[in-house]
Amino acid sequence: MAINHFTLQEKKYLTQDVFELVYEAENDFEIFPGQFITFLLPKTWFARAYSVLYKDAKKIYCIIKRLENGRGGSKEICDYEEGVVLRGVGPTGHFIDSKKENNKLYIATGTGIVPLYFLVRDLLSKWFRKSLKIVLGNRTQKDLYYIEEFQNLKNQFSNFDFEVFLSREEASSFQKWYVWDFLVQENIQKFEEFYICGNPNMVDEVESKLIQNSVSQENIFREKY
Repeated sequence: MAINHFTLQEKKYLTQDVFELVYEAENDFEIFPGQFITFLLPKTWFARAYSVLYKDAKKIYCIIKRLENGRGGSKEICDYEEGVVLRGVGPTGHFIDSKKENNKLYIATGTGIVPLYFLVRDLLSKWFRKSLKIVLGNRTQKDLYYIEEFQNLKNQFSNFDFEVFLSREEASSFQKWYVWDFLVQENIQKFEEFYICGNPNMVDEVESKLIQNSVSQENIFREKY
């Protein structure tokens, strides 16, 4: 697989520890929504995969949570300044759309929303007509980002909706507790396909609830972060 060079052009805070990073690739490439780039980080010698939020010409947008004491390369990649050039391999990954005309439910926690946003945005741009819904979970309102972008999509496309759950805080605009609380039979039966991305425990819990409600394994797509 060919190595590309990515120049960091823009860097901004979305929350106190989540960044939106915009890279421009040296060479253009094709990507399927839901795929990731594996960046080769020179300081730690880590090779770390990060999902793409969306692609515009040779620019790719990523959202990465910086973990000060965590394992992996998130601290290193988020601490680089604009102008740095990183090597990257890809895109790759199998967490992509089925290409079927089905009603689709997307469930995410934290930065698990990144590939799901790309999947939904791409389908809507192609005037996909079936229902699409994102259920997003986070801890508090301060941890939320891209809510305005989701609202803009909802205003523009009548077949798109989203819902937010906060596990650590009550707020009038959002639901309390966890994303899997959305998975009652009445809601599940509205959809034929289910895409899950985020915390491994959440992914397993959601998948288990779907199977308990007679959803076929072949209609469940998952990616653990």
